[in-house]
Amino acid sequence: MKTVSTPSFSLKNLAILLTLSLAFFSTACNKEANNTPAEEAITAEETLALVEAALVEGAEGITHEVDDAVEVAELVLEKTLSNTYCGLSKDSTISRTFNRTRLSGEYSTTWGWMLNCNEQEVPVNLTFSREAIGTYESLRLTSDDRAESDWVLDNLVFGPEYVLNGTYKREGSQASKVREQKSFSSTVQFTVTDLSVGKIKRRINSGSAVLLINGQASSGENFSFSGTVEFLGDGAATVTINGEVYEIDLY
Repeated sequence: MKTVSTPSFSLKNLAILLTLSLAFFSTACNKEANNTPAEEAITAEETLALVEAALVEGAEGITHEVDDAVEVAELVLEKTLSNTYCGLSKDSTISRTFNRTRLSGEYSTTWGWMLNCNEQEVPVNLTFSREAIGTYESLRLTSDDRAESDWVLDNLVFGPEYVLNGTYKREGSQASKVREQKSFSSTVQFTVTDLSVGKIKRRINSGSAVLLINGQASSGENFSFSGTVEFLGDGAATVTINGEVYEIDLY
C-alpha cells in the first residue's frame, strides 16, 4: 500500500504568510487614507459670510461706499454754479459705530475725491477713493480688517442714475462663529462694472462684479475662490461661487 504523506507547515512558511498579510493590510490602509477628503480650509458658509460683509451697507461694504460716493457727488454738484470744486482734490475722515440685529462694529473712514470738468467747467465725472479701518461682528464672523477702493462716478448731470465703475478690496483677519470656529486671514476683491444708482433714492439698481477671494487658515491651508455678483435692484444681489448661487440683501 502506498502511503501519502502530508507536508508539514513550517515556522518559516508561517512567517512568510504573516509578512505578506501585513503588507497587504498596510497597503489597503494607506489607500483608504489617501482617498479620505482633506478638511476644508474654509467652508462655503464662511466664504459667503466674507463676501456678504464686503457687500452690505451694514458692515461698511460696497453698498455703503456707493452711498458715500453719491453723497460727495451731490455735495460738489451743488457748488458747481460758481465752479468751486472743478479740478480740486478734497478729503475728509469720519468715524462710525453701528449696532444692528445682525451686525455691529466700528470703522474710521477716509474719503478722497476730485471733480473733473470739461473746458466749459461742466462736471464730467467724480473720482472717489475710500479707506476704512475697523472691526465688525456678524452672526457668523468677527473681523478685524481694512478696505480700500477707487471709483469713477459718471452721469453726474444728465440721466436719472449715476454710473460707477471701480475696484474694492477688503483684507484682514477673521474668526468664525460656525462649525469648527476656525480663524483665518483673507482678501476679498471686486472689480465692479456699470453699477447704476438712482439719484433720488440712492439705491443700486443694476450692475455686476467679478469676485476673487483668497487667504490662509490658521492651520496653514490656503484657499482661493472666484465668482461673480449680479446687482438686481430693490436691495437684492446674487453671488455665484464655484457654481453655487446665493442671495444677498444689500440693505
